[in-house]
Amino acid sequence: MHVGWAFVLKKWLASLLMPLNVSIILLLLAFYLCLKKRAYLACLPLVGALTIMILTSNYSWVFNRLYSLERQYPQPTKIANRFDFIIVLGGGHVSDPSLSPIEQLSEASLLRILKGIKLAKANPGARLIVSGYGGSDPKTNAELMKLVATQADILPASIITIPKAQDTAQEARLISIYIGQRPCALVTSAIHMKRAMKYFQQFSNHITPVPTDYLGKQLQAPLSSYQYLPDPIVMSRFDAYWHEKLGIAWEELQQKLPQWSQ
Repeated sequence: MHVGWAFVLKKWLASLLMPLNVSIILLLLAFYLCLKKRAYLACLPLVGALTIMILTSNYSWVFNRLYSLERQYPQPTKIANRFDFIIVLGGGHVSDPSLSPIEQLSEASLLRILKGIKLAKANPGARLIVSGYGGSDPKTNAELMKLVATQADILPASIITIPKAQDTAQEARLISIYIGQRPCALVTSAIHMKRAMKYFQQFSNHITPVPTDYLGKQLQAPLSSYQYLPDPIVMSRFDAYWHEKLGIAWEELQQKLPQWSQ
């Protein structure tokens, strides 16, 4: 599948702004300053790198940010006989032929399509829309999610695939052609829901958010002492949070660009 240079550039920039990559760049800068015998100056990027790594791998600090973003849209109280379309956004996969289709999906994609299947069965006659491109993978995310849905007894004829959408903005634009102003459920990860709703509400006033795949979960017991130590899993969750914050900022910037060009 052809990927435009602007899309690749956006992905590169987003990756470089992830906490781990920023920390590595700062550490390299500190190392360079040490080689130049500027130890005092080297302390600044070194402290910056350590601060980023410690904060973004701390459960309590990361949880507060995840929770505030993920809980903006509550679960709908009524899901039966309410929707004409069930929209499930793509969330990544690796089409390893030695694994079953359900195992090829990422955790985010799997939880999204399982929620979509549940909604589809609670809304007989509704059409299931699955999206997501493949990138360099030979299969698309939409293709795999459709296969998982059909294995769960969802009729193939009731499934619409959107395999060419590379990001949320494209998903919203392409899917809007099918849904019009009919009542729809939008299924995506809770952390992604705010950004997704911003795009879909540009095309429809009848979108109901149905979040899933929560990363920030309220513990029912105090943290154990070892849980205060830096944790790479926590850092990966903060990456998801930061990715969304960058995406929201990019969407807001795009809205302002036409004003700047006037």
